[in-house]
Amino acid sequence: MYAQFYVVRLFVAIILVLGDLYLIGLWTFAFLRSGKKFFLVLAICAAGAVFLGIINAAFAYDVEGMRRLDPSNTLYGAVFFVLQPFFFLLAIIAQTMFVKWALRKETGS
Repeated sequence: MYAQFYVVRLFVAIILVLGDLYLIGLWTFAFLRSGKKFFLVLAICAAGAVFLGIINAAFAYDVEGMRRLDPSNTLYGAVFFVLQPFFFLLAIIAQTMFVKWALRKETGS
């Protein structure tokens, strides 16, 4: 299955996990410094994204091993059809809160 893209898939999966780890640190730092709840929500989203990224990396590293581990694709289905949309929606909510706060702060309202 797309053996020629194995290294690319694995590289992208690792970059995504590292980027999400950075975002956990960034949003946690922002929450601890400001106390704003949307930063905490964004940190939770980043933590969820790390979990999803690890599952993605496991599939990218060893698709056949993951198929043996999860022959009915329950884990795959739960991650990509339930958790990923959930964390995406949570991130949209938090980022909307952030923009509202930033605009309110800028206009002085």
